[in-house]
Order: sequence, then C-alpha cells, then structure tokens
Amino acid sequence: MGSEVDRVGGANSPRWEVFSPLKNKDFALLWVANGLWWQAMWMEQLVLGWLVLEMTDSAWLVALIGFFRFIPLLLFGGVSAAITDRFKRRSVVLVIQVSNMLGLICIALLYVFDWLVYWHIAAISLGIGCGWAMDWTSRRALIPDLVGKDRVVDAMVVEGTLQSVTRVSGPLMAGYLMDFIGVKGALVVLALLSVLGVLILSRMKTQSRAPNRPQGVVDTWRKQVEGVSYVWRHPRILGVVIVTVVMNMWAFPFQNLLPVFARDVLQQGPVGFGWLAASNGIGSVLGLFIVNWARKTHSKEKVFCLGSLLTCLGVVGFSLSTAFYLSLIMSALAGLAQVGFSIMQSSVILVESSDEMRGRAMGALVLAIGMGPLGRLQVGGMAEIWGAPWAVGSMAAFAFIVIAAVVILLTGFYRPGKISSIEREEI
Repeated sequence: MGSEVDRVGGANSPRWEVFSPLKNKDFALLWVANGLWWQAMWMEQLVLGWLVLEMTDSAWLVALIGFFRFIPLLLFGGVSAAITDRFKRRSVVLVIQVSNMLGLICIALLYVFDWLVYWHIAAISLGIGCGWAMDWTSRRALIPDLVGKDRVVDAMVVEGTLQSVTRVSGPLMAGYLMDFIGVKGALVVLALLSVLGVLILSRMKTQSRAPNRPQGVVDTWRKQVEGVSYVWRHPRILGVVIVTVVMNMWAFPFQNLLPVFARDVLQQGPVGFGWLAASNGIGSVLGLFIVNWARKTHSKEKVFCLGSLLTCLGVVGFSLSTAFYLSLIMSALAGLAQVGFSIMQSSVILVESSDEMRGRAMGALVLAIGMGPLGRLQVGGMAEIWGAPWAVGSMAAFAFIVIAAVVILLTGFYRPGKISSIEREEI
C-alpha cells in the first residue's frame, strides 16, 4: 500500500517521479546551464541568420553560416570522446563554455564598433562549432554519472522540457529584441546569457570522468576503432546513428533557411520570423506530454522512429505552405514530432551502451550529427538555384524514404511492440 503522500499526489507520487533527477544538485546546475545554452543557441541562429541575410541578401551565404557552425561535428565528432575522456567532464564543459562566451562577446563588440563583416561571423561560428563538438559528448556523458542509468530517460525528458521551452523563448526573444532594440541589443543579450551560463557551471562540484582514459595516440586510435566496432555490433545504437545522419543531412537543414522563408516566401519582418521559428518550439512543448506518455507503453526505438518519420512529413508540409499561419501550424507539427527523435536519440544510446563505451558511443552520435553541414551546403545550393521551398521539401521527403528503409531493413533495431514489465519498472 502506498504512503499518504503517494495517495494525495505529493512529492513522491509517480506522476512527479520524472523530476527526481533534479534532486541531484549538480544535475540541477547542469540543467539550468544547459537551458541558458539552448536559449543562447536558438537566439544566435536567428540573430546571425537574419543579420547575414540583411548583409548579403543570399540564401547560399545564410546556409553557409550553418555549415561553419556544424562542420566541426563531422571533423572532430568521432575523436571528441577520445580527447575529452582524458579530463574531468565538468572541466571540459566549463572551459568550452568560456570559449563560446568569448566568441559571442567578440561578435557583439565588433558589431557595436561597426567592424563586423561576413568572415568574422563565419570564423566565430566555426570556433563555437569546434567547442560544441568537444563539449557535447562530455555534457551528455555526465548525465548517467549524476543521476544513474535508471533515471537517464527521466533526465532526458526533464532536459527536453527546458530545451523545448527555449525553442519558443529563444526565437521570440530574438525576434522582438531585433524589432525593438535592433541587432546590437540582441547580440549584447546573447553575450550576457553566455556569461551567466559560465557562472552557473562553475558551481558544479562533480569530479566525474571516463572510467578508462586513453593513453597516447596509439591508444586513442585503438579506442576509436573499438568504438566504431561497438556501435556496428549493436543494432539499436547503429540504427539511432544512421537515422541521426539522415535527419541532420536532409530534414533539419530547413532551419537555416527560416530567414529566407520568413522574408521572401511569407513576407514577414523580425517579429514574424521569431514566431515562425518559435512555432517549432511550441509544438515540441506539446510533444513532451505525448512522448512522456508514449514511453511508458512503447519502446524507446518505436517512439524514436515514429518521431523521425513524422518530423519529415511536417517539414514537407511546411515547405509547401505560402500562408503564414499555415506555416506556423506545419512548423509546430514538425516540432511536436521531433521531440520523440530528440529525447530518445540520446536515451537509447546512454541506456544501451556500457559505462566504458558510453563516451565513444556518444562520440559516434556527435559524428552523425556532424553530417548536418553537408545537408546545409546542399539545401543552400539547391535554394539558390530552385528556391527554398523546393529544396527543403524534396530533401525532407527523401529523408522519410531512407528512414523507413532503415526501420524495415536493419534487423534488431526497431522494436514495434509495447515495453516489457521490467522496462516499465525502470521507468
């Protein structure tokens, strides 16, 4: 029989169990710092995208900034864990956050003094991307260390909640700031958010680090080969990595062309642009409730695959729309479905991989995300020739076909049935 607190829905009630990871102080600090980081990232993409479009009037150059931002994930994602596993994970995250802060402060100062040119934005975007490539594996690998493997999915849902909220607040704040106080004010706010994130991360006390640190170049290379072999032998991890490649190459690049859709297709200014980007986040907030319900009765892989496929369909619908409010709806539907992809993407790998191989498995995921810049080059080139709607729609449709093929053909990846009673107890 449950306790009185359980019966009345108190703090120990199962309905609130998803928030239990926040009882760990270091995870709570990491969670808040991640929220600031997401807020700054969504703002940065919109502010810099709009700024570049105003400076160059070129869809290709707008997409190229996205390429510079994400190409380090492809270049360094596969070796990031081998490098960062040598150090304490908190130290890695903090140092890289400081470097990102300096980059955003530099952009703000260059703009304030009217010295900012396109190559400055490209170079600093590249630098921030390099930091992200190294930071991401450590930031994610910290989660099981802080909350335990049995609470990883809960932790990812809690983090996904904050990420979804910032996908609304970030674009809206960027749009309204640019409209009311201009790009200069938005850049200053970006710099201040990054400073606050560093201050919060500095309060973490964890000394977590990888169980087995690589020793020298030969050992580093050996561990990378082991990581690739490990992913290849585990269909659930391999399936997540392949689908992540597809989504980042052909479904998500539309986000870099939102300034073009807002201004040239839908005839909107900065505020309309902000709402267009925020609508995707509004959908993701609603999607959190659906995913939190679905994960209790369906496998992580099923939620992941359905979320990926429905996201592609939402992006296709968005590309076909020429009406602002219909575009908001289609973007929201894509965001709603994307939550299943985003939460279960890391959850499957963190749960399925061993403690020793966790960092290297996450490194493979970063490498998969790093394929995104190739898609951004592709969508930019296609948009320059055939227009943004045709480029985005055809790429998302192709992504849908490839993901469906992976679900059907990769044996051992997709679990269509309901989760077992043992897995339900772990949730």
